[in-house]
Amino acid sequence: MESEQSIENSPLMQMIEKELPKINFYRFCQLLEQLYASEPILGKNESPAADPLRFAPSVDMSFPASELKYIERTPYLNRPATVRTRFLGLYGVDAVLPLRLLNNIIRREDNYQVMTDFLDMFNHRIITQFYRIWLKYHYPSSFTSGGRDPVSQCLLGLIGLGIKGTGDQIGTPLSRFLALLGLMSQKTRTAEGVAGLIRVMVDDAKVDVTEFYPIWHTIDTPVKLGGKGQQRMGLNGARALGSRFKECNQTIHIAITPQYEEQIAELLPDGQLFQDILALLRVYLGYRVDAKLTLKIKKNFLPSSRLTSKNCRLGLTASFSKANTNNESIQETVAINIGQYSGIDYNAH
Repeated sequence: MESEQSIENSPLMQMIEKELPKINFYRFCQLLEQLYASEPILGKNESPAADPLRFAPSVDMSFPASELKYIERTPYLNRPATVRTRFLGLYGVDAVLPLRLLNNIIRREDNYQVMTDFLDMFNHRIITQFYRIWLKYHYPSSFTSGGRDPVSQCLLGLIGLGIKGTGDQIGTPLSRFLALLGLMSQKTRTAEGVAGLIRVMVDDAKVDVTEFYPIWHTIDTPVKLGGKGQQRMGLNGARALGSRFKECNQTIHIAITPQYEEQIAELLPDGQLFQDILALLRVYLGYRVDAKLTLKIKKNFLPSSRLTSKNCRLGLTASFSKANTNNESIQETVAINIGQYSGIDYNAH
């Protein structure tokens, strides 16, 4: 795999050569770059001497049925094998030179190879630079696993996640937020944004977000009327009577209805999918808004309740069927409280 000759005659390249007309030009070039991962190839250097293969258009003027035609090996030339293409180039079906300069090549008259060998020096450069331009401006082709490529890092920087060490604080891969750039870049946090964030994690799930959801809060030290002097408590001081109060400005309600049975176990409080949702909510909502999460499970997904230690969890996945004696409509889903997200630990304050 170290020499050019071994690459050209490798079993992988021989297999590719048999299917060459069916292969896309860009994918073929990417495969070459993976084989030569340790070398700068295909137009990265000033000289094409480091390139493992050469690209040149085919002399054939027939209809271009494919992007790549065949691999040509010319022993009389001191250069690697040449991949003949059916596009671009100074001659061939996409020729740009005047016809009087191409007549010898089209008719394949004597010594026409001298002209093609001279033009192939420019053809190789044109085709490889065409690939490099596509690679630069085609984001999916340059994407690397985990979003470590430069373009992904710049996009994450637009939403404030490009700082080094941010991924360690979030607790979830930063690449997940590349699908949420439109939502994360908004200055406000909307119900549609929360629903879109959940759908990224839970495929085809139905998500209902209710804003200004009322929540009961407990007062640790209830106010007592009466007293003397400055410690006296009266009704005219906006005092809250009782041991709790209802507040609706800080909390939203998120109801998740999964469409697939295998998603239910992962959405329970000890599931990985539930933990990932909390991590995304932490980044999206921050400390501004709390969220109460409810899982709505279709009754046909629930297992039959029986005395067993498997596949049945009281309060989460167990339910008793109710006989419909009065022809009343039976609710199709069962709502389960799976937890609450809070950006601030109120107990600590």
